[in-house]
Parts: sequence; structure tokens; C-alpha cells
Amino acid sequence: MDDLEDAFIPMQNDIFNPHDALLHVHYHLFKLEEFRDKTMHQARDSPHDVIITLKTYFRRVDVLSDDFTQHLWLLARNLIPLVENGCGATIVKLIKIIECEETADEKALAARQAQSNHQDLQGHKKWRLAEGNPRTVKSYRVEFYEQLHQSLRERFEEEFAPFKDSEDWQGALDSADFIFNELELVYDQVVPKFPKKYKIFPYFVLEYHRHTYDLLNQMVQQDLDAGTILRLLRFVRDYYTTMSTRLGVTEELLEPQLLDGQEQSLVDDYLKLVRRKLVEWTSNLMQSESKDFVTRQDPPEMSPDGQFGLSGAVDLFQIINQQIDVAADANQGKLLYLVVNECHKVMKDSQVFWKKLLMSELQKQLDQPDDVPEGLVEYVMALANDQIKCSDFANDILIRVPPIVDANYKIQVEDKLSTAIDGYLQIAAIAREALLEVTFGDIKPVFSDLFTTRWYDQPLIPSVIETLKDYCNDFQHLNKFIFDKLIHDMLDRYLMLYLEAMRHKNAKFHMETCLERIENDVRLSFNFFAKYTSVEEMEERFDVIEKVHTLLESNRRMIFVDYYTLRQAYPDVPLAFVENILSKRDDLDKSALKDIMEGIKAKAREYEPDANTPPTIFSRIKW
Repeated sequence: MDDLEDAFIPMQNDIFNPHDALLHVHYHLFKLEEFRDKTMHQARDSPHDVIITLKTYFRRVDVLSDDFTQHLWLLARNLIPLVENGCGATIVKLIKIIECEETADEKALAARQAQSNHQDLQGHKKWRLAEGNPRTVKSYRVEFYEQLHQSLRERFEEEFAPFKDSEDWQGALDSADFIFNELELVYDQVVPKFPKKYKIFPYFVLEYHRHTYDLLNQMVQQDLDAGTILRLLRFVRDYYTTMSTRLGVTEELLEPQLLDGQEQSLVDDYLKLVRRKLVEWTSNLMQSESKDFVTRQDPPEMSPDGQFGLSGAVDLFQIINQQIDVAADANQGKLLYLVVNECHKVMKDSQVFWKKLLMSELQKQLDQPDDVPEGLVEYVMALANDQIKCSDFANDILIRVPPIVDANYKIQVEDKLSTAIDGYLQIAAIAREALLEVTFGDIKPVFSDLFTTRWYDQPLIPSVIETLKDYCNDFQHLNKFIFDKLIHDMLDRYLMLYLEAMRHKNAKFHMETCLERIENDVRLSFNFFAKYTSVEEMEERFDVIEKVHTLLESNRRMIFVDYYTLRQAYPDVPLAFVENILSKRDDLDKSALKDIMEGIKAKAREYEPDANTPPTIFSRIKW
């Protein structure tokens, strides 16, 4: 006993000390235990004082036996630290001891079975065959697994306790990499120390997996934020992938399934949070911006390049891009599509909101211009610029997302984002139209006086051009794309109003002076619009006025030819328009007009325009 205790104490004090004497201690302790068990068995019918005396003799054996057993289980609970400290040989000796004890257990159990099966031999001269074995069955192998199980449970508790206490669930998932590192270590350095029948690697894998399963189940019972839900979903996907690629363990072998296959409910929870957050953020954003848009107490923001703008576009897409980026990182095939779908709803809602608000404010401006706050034009420009920014931001997402979304949803994502882009461009177009309405609302009354006595008394178009010039100076704060479109639309509107003015009931064409005045109007307006667009385009657009001017000045003999020229260029020119303007010429009486119109109508019947000819400006005028 002195020898065994001296050899055991250094090992007991430090499990990383060399355990060269471990088998030596076990061998002699095993023999002592065997001797003790036999002695106590033989003395089982002895008087009580004899039993007490024998137990006293064997007390040191009992104490050392208990200490030695506890030391073995301490080793069992520290398999990974042992191999990390280069003590793999200690593990081999531990397993040899367990195997030795298991063999002794099997002999004892066999003897007991023999005793049970041969009760009839009691008292016979060969009774010792059925006397049994005095050994107490230790079941070391079962206990080894139990100790290992406890140690791994404690390992997980120790690792994750700080995160649970602080409810830092993302931190817990981030720290879970130790699972794969330790399982690799087990595969490389622990497995070779064990007999195959122990199946030690599958045991470790399932233990780690079940503890991971329990951890995740605890997490899902909490009120998780959106980021943690996504991190959890990504963890599950990465977990199975890493198990397969690094350790060769397929998902089918890992039972139970993480989250019990309830990923979809987590996805639903996440989408609810995303939906709620998006609605909350965008509602606050809209409320603030709509207040500024309606009250117009201060001018809108101005960018360094002189463009008006609202902060909404940048803020809205910061929110949207944040949600999309987080969803993309989750590595969940369908999730990114679903998040894009939610973002698309927010985009469409914002478009509907701005369309209604814009139309409402425009109507107030047109109906009661003196009763509304000033600055609508500036805010409409800011909104138009914002919508172009939004379309650009949405287009960036359209470029970025489809290549990384699940292939099954690529087309849907492209469709939704394309629809959103079109929606923003549509609002920008409506804003452009609103600017036109305000602009021409100021000058439209002047067109009613064209070709009337007032027009002959004094030039009217110069005042129109001055007003347009003022507005165009303001419109320099527009995005260039919108500004160019606006000029194009403005010229169209101007030409349409000029043509419509020719039909007004008070219009008269005094042939001595009207042709020259029309030329002056055209020259003045041509020079104004030529500042913003090419001469080639201007000549093409003013061609309609030129041809109508030619028709007005045409004599009776050439009028059919000039009409034919006008009709060829503008197949949709109404006969009523031609008849109307000719009827206002002061050099044609009713009889002459009747003859001319009969000839024109005959000519019109002869002419069959190409069905594919696109509509011209005449199709846009309400006759």
C-alpha cells in the first residue's frame, strides 16, 4: 500500500504528470481488491466483530480504490485537454484499465449466471463450480461514457453561460466554432487511442450535436431580434455544411434535426419583424417629409451640384439595403427573395403615398393659388429628383441581388425590382407634369388672346417667353434627365396651345399682318427653346407650325398641294382643324371656302396613310 500510494499521489495531484505508473498501480490495486473481495466473501457468515476487524484491515485499500477510480473518471472527463497537453499515452492506459475491469466483470457475471443455473448442485462435492464470484461488478465502460457525457455537458454550460446570462445569442453562435475544432482534434488524436468498438467519434459527434440542439432550442424560446434570427438561420446552414466538409458527417446522421425543422417559422418571424420595422421606419420618414412638403416653411435641401432634394431617398434605401444585406448574409435560399418582396411593398407604398400627396397639393395650387404656401415648384422639383435617385438605387439592387438570390426566385426578384424602378420613374414623370401644369397655368390665359384683336395690337408671345424663361431658370435645380424631358414636354405643350389658339372662336387671320406676326412668334419661341435643345430637333418640332403657316398663306390654286404636304407629314390632322383655320382667313368668303373644302375632302379620300405611322402632335390635342 505504501508503494502504491507513493506512486499514485503525483498522478493524482496533476493529471498532466507522466502516468507511467498508472498500470502498475492498477495491477496491484486490482490484486488487492480481488484479495479483499475473496476474504470478505469467505467471512460473510463470520461474527460481526470479525467483519469489522477485516474492514479495518482493508480500509486503506478501500480509500485508495475510491481515489483511484475518481482519478480515472477525472481523466475520462479531460480527454481533450490530455491530448492537447501531449498526454495521449495516459488515455491509452485509461482504456486498458477499463478493458481489464470489463473482462473481470464478464467473468464475475458468468460465474453468477452459472450459480443461478445450477442451484441444484449446492451441497454437492462439486458445489464450488456454482458458488459464483465475490467481485462487485463495476461497469467501468458504462461509467466512462457517463463521465464523458457529464464533462461535455459541463463544457457547453461553461462555454455558453456568459452569453446566456447577458442574452447575447449572436455572441453564443459566434463562439460555437470550438465545436468543429474540438471534433477535429477528437478525430485526429483521440480516436486512434480507442478500440473501434467504442465508436468514440460518433459518440462525440452526437453529444456535441445534442448539446447544440438544446442550445438552439433555448434560443428560439427567447424574444429574438431580426439580426439574431438571421444569424441563427445562417448558423444552422453553416453548421451542417461544416460538419459535412470538415468532418465527413452528413446531415442524416445528426439527430435530432436542429430547430426540429422549424426554420420556416423562424423565417416567418423574421419577415414579420422586417415588415414591422420597414413600416415603422418608412411611416416616420413619410410623416416627416410629407409635413415639410405640405407646409413648405423652409426651402428643400440643395445638393452641392445645385439640385433640390429630400432626404427621403437616401434614408429609405439605407433601410432597404441594410435589410437586403443582412438577408443575403443569412445564406438562406428563399429568404433573400422574401425580404426583397417586403422591400418592394415598401417601395410601392411610398410611390402610392407620394403620387396622392403630389396630386392633392397640385390641385390645391391650381384651384386656390393664393391660399396655399409658396414653394410648391421647388418641392416638386425636389420630389422629382428624389424619385430619380430612388430609381437609381433600385437599379443598383437589381444589378446586385439577382446573381446571389436562389435561382428559383431570380425572375420574380427581377420583375419586382423592375416594377419598382418603373414606379419611381412614373412618379418623376407625374412631378414633371405637375411642373408643366403650374408653369402653363400662369401663361395659358395669354394663348386665349392669340390671333385676336389684342394680339394684333401688341405682341403677346414675348410675355409668355419671359415667363417660361423664369421657370426654366428655376428648373435648373432639376436632375438633368428630368430637365431635358421637361423642356421636351414644355415645347410640346407650347406648340399644342399655339395650334389650339388658332381654333378659338375669336381668332381671326388678317392676311395682311397675321403671317408676319406668326413668323415673329415662331422666331422668338424658336430662339428660346433652342437654348436647351438641338437646332435639328427644334426644326423638326416647329415643322408643324411652318406647314400650318404655309397652308394659311396658300392661294386658292396651291392650297390643295399645301394641304397634301401637311397631310403627308401629319396623317392625323383633322379636316375640322383645316376647315376651321381656313374659315378664319379674311380673304376667303363662304363660297370660296366651300369649294376649297370640297376639293380638300376629295383629296383626303384619295390619301391612305400608312397604318404603322405613329401619332403626331395632332392626336394629342383635344378637338
